[in-house]
Amino acid sequence: MTKRKLNKQQTTRVNKKQSDYQQASELNNELNEDGLVITRFSRHAEVENNLGKRLLCTIRPNIDSLVAGDKVIWQPAGDKQGVVVSRYPRESVLGRPDKRHGVKPVAANISQLMVVVAAKPELTWSLLDSYLVMAEHLRLQVSIVLNKTDLPSAQLKKELQDSYEPLGYSVLFTCQNDFSGYDDLHKALNHHTSVFVGQSGVGKSSLIAGILPHETKIQVAEISSQSNLGCHTTSNSRLYHLPSGGSIIDSPGVREFGLWRMSVSDIIYGFREFRELMFDCKYRNCNHRDSPGCAIIQATKNNSLSRRRYESLIKICDSAL
Repeated sequence: MTKRKLNKQQTTRVNKKQSDYQQASELNNELNEDGLVITRFSRHAEVENNLGKRLLCTIRPNIDSLVAGDKVIWQPAGDKQGVVVSRYPRESVLGRPDKRHGVKPVAANISQLMVVVAAKPELTWSLLDSYLVMAEHLRLQVSIVLNKTDLPSAQLKKELQDSYEPLGYSVLFTCQNDFSGYDDLHKALNHHTSVFVGQSGVGKSSLIAGILPHETKIQVAEISSQSNLGCHTTSNSRLYHLPSGGSIIDSPGVREFGLWRMSVSDIIYGFREFRELMFDCKYRNCNHRDSPGCAIIQATKNNSLSRRRYESLIKICDSAL
């Protein structure tokens, strides 16, 4: 009797069932241990076990992705080596665009976003606001860190305080040569898993190196004198534990996150001062640009809302289309 040929859909279903059976068998293995991903290299990950020891683990093909901060199940496989057999569901995940127009995860299970800005390279306000929108969308604690305050930045400091502190955002000030500002930064980081984001060159890795001077794997670099843009010094996200509790994740420099996958209403919700106003617009399908009776436009014209924040809103919505 000849064997019946399966179509593509049936083959996919059979392969999935076999994978599920294999995974269920692996998860019932008495050798299983819980672990935390510190960083990931191709098909390998550096995993920390419950005793704080780290080992290099291969990643099973059925696991779609692993990033710093992921909680996993692994099994021993030789001296100081193991195999990651499963990943726990993520409480939160931060991603950035990839070359295939999808979203590549950067960090997982974070509770706080530290948005680092500086006078040089020049701040892109819509990028700052997009980070804040993402934090609101993921329900993360968020702080804005103005770094390199040894550079002329008095005007930028005032603008950040005037625009964002009234909205409830914490604004911190740091400088590599003055560690007094690090006290507030340490307090903000306690008991959180935080990820530092911002344009390349604003000093994310330098900040983390200052917080964790005993770590030797943190790379820092100067801004390119030709472009005034930062040099990428972090190729993979990496998690570092804080002596006082909590942890931080040093992430690759990114200029934008996957906000195009968010609806316009979700983006507006990410602007704290705008979210209630959109329900006061005359029309439910208001485009918040030239629609009559738009409450957001009217509030902007009355100077009760920031014109710059409104322009960021429109720019971010355009990028989401």
